Amino acid sequence: MLITKDNFDEAIAAIRTQHTFILDVETNGLNAYGPHQICGVGLGYWADGNETPSTMYFPVRHQSGTNLSHINYLTLIKTLNEVTTTVVGFNLKFDAAFLEKDGLDILSMDMHDVIVMARLSSDTMYKKFDLTTLIKVWISQEAASYDAETKKILRADQWKEDFSLAPPEILGPPYCEKDVLYTGILYKRFWGIIQKSEQYPLFMEQVKLTKVLYKMEARGTVVDKEYAMLANERLLKRQEEVRAFIFKLAGKEFNIQSPAQIGAFFNEMGIHSTKVTAKGGKEAWDVEALANVNHPLAGYIGQYRALDKLRTTYVEPWIEQGVLHTTFCNWGTLTGRLSSREPNLQNAPRANIILTNRVLSEEERIVTLGRLETQISSKGGRLVSELEGPVLDAWGYLGDDTHNEADEHHVSIRRMLIARPGFTLISFDYSQMEVRVFLSYLHNETIDSMLNATDIDFHSETAKLAFGLEKDDPEFKFYRQMAKSITFGIIYGIGKDKLASQLRTTAAKANEYKQRYLTGMEGASEFIKGVMAAVKRRGWVKNRFNRLYRIPDTLGYRGVNYLVQGTSADIMNECLISVDNYLEDKKSAVLMQVHDEIICEIADEEMDSVPTEIRALLQTNSLGIPLTVDMEKCVGSLAVKVDMDTNKLHVEDKFDIIDYIDWEKEEVYA
Repeated sequence: MLITKDNFDEAIAAIRTQHTFILDVETNGLNAYGPHQICGVGLGYWADGNETPSTMYFPVRHQSGTNLSHINYLTLIKTLNEVTTTVVGFNLKFDAAFLEKDGLDILSMDMHDVIVMARLSSDTMYKKFDLTTLIKVWISQEAASYDAETKKILRADQWKEDFSLAPPEILGPPYCEKDVLYTGILYKRFWGIIQKSEQYPLFMEQVKLTKVLYKMEARGTVVDKEYAMLANERLLKRQEEVRAFIFKLAGKEFNIQSPAQIGAFFNEMGIHSTKVTAKGGKEAWDVEALANVNHPLAGYIGQYRALDKLRTTYVEPWIEQGVLHTTFCNWGTLTGRLSSREPNLQNAPRANIILTNRVLSEEERIVTLGRLETQISSKGGRLVSELEGPVLDAWGYLGDDTHNEADEHHVSIRRMLIARPGFTLISFDYSQMEVRVFLSYLHNETIDSMLNATDIDFHSETAKLAFGLEKDDPEFKFYRQMAKSITFGIIYGIGKDKLASQLRTTAAKANEYKQRYLTGMEGASEFIKGVMAAVKRRGWVKNRFNRLYRIPDTLGYRGVNYLVQGTSADIMNECLISVDNYLEDKKSAVLMQVHDEIICEIADEEMDSVPTEIRALLQTNSLGIPLTVDMEKCVGSLAVKVDMDTNKLHVEDKFDIIDYIDWEKEEVYA
């Protein structure tokens, strides 16, 4: 029902009888934290216990047609503030940001996001979480569509993202209200499924978490514009240098961004890609293919492309934004881990980007090779070529262990993120969290003793258990790294070929090491076999928070990953809620969560006590799993940190398999 001045009072009277509402806003743009505004509000509620919601559309800022008065709109917002206990929506934080800007007290309301419910209700491997698809799959209906006039506007490229250009009668009842209607129907469907699957307590935790994430998004992280502009200049300059160097080395010019032209160039030299495109079967020239070409030009082409992506993905957009209002998703991964988008902080490089041609030392070449392998592995690929020294030199931009912000020969993405005046960024980083969770599932006396020990390196301890070596053994360092790779390999479900790549050995040898590990680690083999058997027998497993993973029996090996990652994720979510509750009456706030790291912005006058209290909360969880959190004070920016226990300065240059492996499986599904 389109609401006009004639039926407005009747609509408000109906609203006053309800406490739970479905909300969907139409806007003149996508940036709630910038100039964009609501042009109309779609609202629904369940009257008289009906399963199908009644719907309304309130036009407020359309550029054509008749809008309600500003007084009417204020009355609507005031009424909702007075009567609402629960709001329901699809990707609700987007709508909430616009509504709060117009005066809705969203933080006083429970936020039930249907997209979160869809994740909990769907098969784990399901990936299509847009509203249109969910309507089709779960309701067997087509989503609301635009009429002929609206399509004409779209074709003329007049509308773009500005829905205020559409008259209320076009946008309201036939489009926005239908979205409200279907969102309400989906809500009821998923509510029933969640209750039957014993995920109700987990969903109510997600309701709390949604509000925490909303507050994180709304606060945002400040960008050092001066440094960001400097970084942009440096990247542009380096791109031109690399471009000129490529053409000089190649003896001709070609489009460095064109796979076809790159392929043609290498083909002339008798070099072919190790990959083909999914469609068409043509040679693919992505980073994996380039890394498997034993020629310096491949490395420099990869470097040029990476520099361009860094600049256009992070630097230029961040300069424009000034404050990053990242979207945090508690629905976008298979396991339940948080993900982020616009920007995707999970993929933002931690290491410094080197902007010079360098002849690497042997140690630097080993590090660069490891980073290149891990980068490729994260995208499901494998490095099979034995790269020669000069070839690895070309990939030297991947970073080193130095940081000097006055040095013109490097760029740090994290250096662009700073605290507000009067605040300090503090990093709280879980130490070997997923290893601890994995070991807790093994649950035997030896493991329990390890978990309860203080100041312990789990990778060393697992190496001792699995391979029967002591730390004074000359080969212990090698076996520690091996134990680390195998542990993460088990957690992330990598196969023998990927493991072989990580260990720099043959698949047969990697499998031999893995079997020795499983034999030595009491309970590991039994746990893995038990998970796979459960999946085969009943098609699902549950983590310790009753998060349900519905898995095809052919993918039973992934169950271990989902249980370990999922339990780790739900522990972190639980702790985020605790920290937010603690900070409720304080100036300090949580800013972001990236992998196993939580970044807080601590008010200077609260530095004496608040960080310590936050760490204590993060180390406490309802499962009783002993966890350790490293607490580090950021110096000037997020890039350089001081360990607050040892006062030791170090550079943010973390590059570990736990941060990167299998993130293709954990991507955001929009």
